Amino acid sequence: MPKNNYLPALEQVYDFLKERPSFKDKSEFDKAVEYFRTLHESDPQDFRVQAPNTVAGKFGAKETINLGSMPEFSNKENFLNWIDTQINH
Repeated sequence: MPKNNYLPALEQVYDFLKERPSFKDKSEFDKAVEYFRTLHESDPQDFRVQAPNTVAGKFGAKETINLGSMPEFSNKENFLNWIDTQINH
């Protein structure tokens, strides 16, 4: 299976979201949820936030991501490396 979410693509999504005018006003958690909503590869209705801190959708081969150990969204390098580990390894 080809790896669609390689690190440069993950960074492109991150940079795209940071350019949205209202994005900077969101909480760290909401920024991460929006990131995964954008990364989700299927019907938008199939993306879900599950309590307390899990997102469910289609992220390559992964279908659920636990946000409990997520680094701060504002720390770009750590956040992107964490996502790469979550969905590609």
